[in-house]
Amino acid sequence: MTEQNVDPNRLSLIPSKNSFRNSSPEMDRWSSEELDEPGLPTVLKSLDDDKCRTILTLLAEPKSASELCEECGLSSSTVYRKLDLLRESMLVREYTEVRRDGPNVTLYERDFTDISISVTDDEFTIEVSRPEEDPEDRMATFWSAMKEESK
Repeated sequence: MTEQNVDPNRLSLIPSKNSFRNSSPEMDRWSSEELDEPGLPTVLKSLDDDKCRTILTLLAEPKSASELCEECGLSSSTVYRKLDLLRESMLVREYTEVRRDGPNVTLYERDFTDISISVTDDEFTIEVSRPEEDPEDRMATFWSAMKEESK
């Protein structure tokens, strides 16, 4: 994290806006058949939903659910339902920003750069390209998992 992004009252467990731009041009890629990832129907279900697509376009940088509600004009219950669907599809990452001067904030960010769907004679496959994960991203993932386990 660069000094310009450091606030003494906040520990940001999200990647900075520049971390993806400065990362290696190589991308992590996965196929739904290779890893224990959501299958084609789950991803297509979220991409077929116009509200999910609206949220995905707004998540070019991390935002809280309340920011998303304001920007897309949806109710908070709708935004949380759509975020759950997008997380289940592994198209959105959740991060926690720990604040000394107030309550922690959960932030959401789009977690892909490209989605490709291929068809062969007898099946469809999906391939998702993601930015290469740096140590800061791994730490954010760790803290988000710890938060989920403590519920």
